[in-house]
Amino acid sequence: LSQRTAAAMSATEVEQIVSDYVRIKRKMTTIFIYMTPGSDCGSDLKAKLNAVTKVNAINMKLFLDKSGDVVLDDNKTLADQKVENDQELYLIFRKEGSDEWEAIETADSKLTEAAAS
Repeated sequence: LSQRTAAAMSATEVEQIVSDYVRIKRKMTTIFIYMTPGSDCGSDLKAKLNAVTKVNAINMKLFLDKSGDVVLDDNKTLADQKVENDQELYLIFRKEGSDEWEAIETADSKLTEAAAS
């Protein structure tokens, strides 16, 4: 938006432009992805992640929790899965040349391990 256009818009109009996002964590990386909870589903997030990571969507899993108990459903909307603005999701990749998946690992878990030793 140009400064003149933004200045002419009311605060309500400017707020409507702001998008929701999720923070997707994997190892020492956090990726911020814009999302529309009512229409985006898990597969849409994976497509956006593919553009950043160059990893095929079939080789990634997203979790709603750090323990890996709740997998994000590719076919349900993010709103249906109670994904909210600024929520952390956890990403893992399939191990190369294998059907096995890597463990969920984040910078937070590395700090916890370092503090414990």
